[in-house]
Amino acid sequence: MDYTEFVQARKHFLGASDAAAVMGVSPWTTQYQLWQDKLDLAAPKEDNYYMQRGRDLEPVARDAYIAFTGNQVYPRQVFHPTIRYMMANMDGITDDNSVAVEIKCPGEKDHLLAKEGLVPEKYLPQLQHQLAVIGLNEIHYFSYRDDDTALIVVKRDEKYIKKLLIEERKFWECVENLTPPPLSDRDYDFRVDDDWESTAAEWLEANRALEDAKNKEAVIRDKLIALSNSKNSMGAGVRLQSITRKGAVDYGKVAKIYDIDVELYRKKDIESWRLVKY
Repeated sequence: MDYTEFVQARKHFLGASDAAAVMGVSPWTTQYQLWQDKLDLAAPKEDNYYMQRGRDLEPVARDAYIAFTGNQVYPRQVFHPTIRYMMANMDGITDDNSVAVEIKCPGEKDHLLAKEGLVPEKYLPQLQHQLAVIGLNEIHYFSYRDDDTALIVVKRDEKYIKKLLIEERKFWECVENLTPPPLSDRDYDFRVDDDWESTAAEWLEANRALEDAKNKEAVIRDKLIALSNSKNSMGAGVRLQSITRKGAVDYGKVAKIYDIDVELYRKKDIESWRLVKY
């Protein structure tokens, strides 16, 4: 499988390198951006120098790991035995599946952390995802930089894996249902230009006035209802009528009872904009 085929294959599964974005700790990708990528809704990200460097150095680093530990490992794609969308592209795993390693060729900061026995937070979801897929109780984190190495044994964390599986299931449901996950601040275009700032200030002022008017209207409305003595009333240009609406139908339950796909009857999406204060 060449690299292009490898990238396309990953779109149909949730891989270990996706876990950090799902858990909200990836410095590179948000949940929403990952969702767009899985559905081909955004232009593919181009490789940068560091991504290419990591791929080029991985075979060298793997040989260094083999020499350091004596564990003969090979890259392999592994799928979760029961969760159909979970997979992991392992940098190295033995033929008998007893030892696995995640190889990083990081920058100086992350390598120094590894030398101190610490795994950068952004890689923890990836490692626990891999352990969930391959079923081992530990995995090696191997940091390689300028022929210098650091090896950390990372234990399986069942509590974290439970949380990870819940979040990954929620995310994958968003992919399958074509429903975007919640946006983070990083998913917005942060504007600092004068036109935006002045117009935003005008809207905030108008919004405050609107909220004040709504609050005042609610108080007066309740007073009129009290004065009506529960009777339909009119006078002085105001009409007050009691209206009872039926409760909404739970179409989800109807669909289950009659085995109906309600999506077949859904009208086209309507785009709208929601403007709020933050």
